[in-house]
Amino acid sequence: MITTFFMPTRIVAGAGSLATIGYLARDLGMSRVLVVSDPVISVQAFHGAALTSLGEAGIDLWRFDECGIDARCSHIDDQGERVRRDGIDGVICIGGGSVMCTGKGIAIVATNHKPMRDCTGVGQFDRRALPMIMVPTTAGSGSEVSQWTIVKDEERHLKLLGGGPLSFPDAAILDPVTLGSLPMRVAALPAVDALTHGVEAYLSAIASPLTDAIALGAVQQQYGSLRVSINSDDAAAREANLIASCMANIACGNARLGHGHALSLPLEGHLDLPHPYGVGVLLPHVIVFNLAVLPNKVRPLAEALGIEVAGLTRAAMIEACADSIRSLYADIGFPTRFTAEQLPAQRVREMATRAVPGLYAGIAAQDFDPATAGDHTLIACPSARKMTVSQAQAMLERCLG
Repeated sequence: MITTFFMPTRIVAGAGSLATIGYLARDLGMSRVLVVSDPVISVQAFHGAALTSLGEAGIDLWRFDECGIDARCSHIDDQGERVRRDGIDGVICIGGGSVMCTGKGIAIVATNHKPMRDCTGVGQFDRRALPMIMVPTTAGSGSEVSQWTIVKDEERHLKLLGGGPLSFPDAAILDPVTLGSLPMRVAALPAVDALTHGVEAYLSAIASPLTDAIALGAVQQQYGSLRVSINSDDAAAREANLIASCMANIACGNARLGHGHALSLPLEGHLDLPHPYGVGVLLPHVIVFNLAVLPNKVRPLAEALGIEVAGLTRAAMIEACADSIRSLYADIGFPTRFTAEQLPAQRVREMATRAVPGLYAGIAAQDFDPATAGDHTLIACPSARKMTVSQAQAMLERCLG
């Protein structure tokens, strides 16, 4: 099997690394920059320090601080037009996943002169995005090293993914100082998202020895430090989570994401379920479903999840992997089931059919008619094991509270 691995983003990591942002911006040829953030992050001391560093490097600054829970097509299109109008030549994102996805979308539409909706899907634009620097403030999405951006189309109630090699960020700064403003319990949400990235990359049909090594390393580091980072003020554990989330996205950026993300997508678009809840609740079930056809991958994943495997059968190890995730969730206050409000039982079948186009369909998803999907219709997904609509429905039903 032919495999490829591509990771062009420069990563600067460690305590104090945020001070390099002015130098990095100049090195990338930026002179007029849009700084993208949200109302909470934009008032933090580290955000102000970053702006000071940019100013001292002679960078002219514009700001957009209105990002919300999701990256929205309307924000992206408006700011993309602003960037073109004002001659801005770089985008710097300081925030969580929605901030980085918003900034990435702005950088894409600014150079491609078409709305974000038309840029969704795989490689649906021809021009390189504007130069980008990403500063994550959660140990979660890993969007700082990802070619993909996930956006919400408010008009059609869809979550859409767009991207390709032309939209990789140019640089990422991983400084644990940015995690200090995030309440630890809130930090559990992006951390679980990062864990799903590593696991789903490992369970992918297009995984390779390169992605497996990084994915397993990310899972082991995330799982080993997550309880401490969420339940105590441990700077070393938070930094370990930040690095692990970056590693996980490097893995899934090359091996792609699986059933958890495919099935969560319609819940997010049509039921407004926050992304980490969708993928996180599904994760134990996704592990059991896929490991059934990956006998050689069971033991390594179990060991990465801290399981003592001596004397366990393969089937027992698979169940232990799912149980280890549930045990972690209990310790960090993360749910294992959807509430009736999050996923009404009467809409489970609809959500299973709406998952058919998968995560990577982009704008093509808006033309899909769920009524055309039957029990045996396959979910478009690169996971190792194929999943039908009937199996997706059963998995969602098992997730109900």
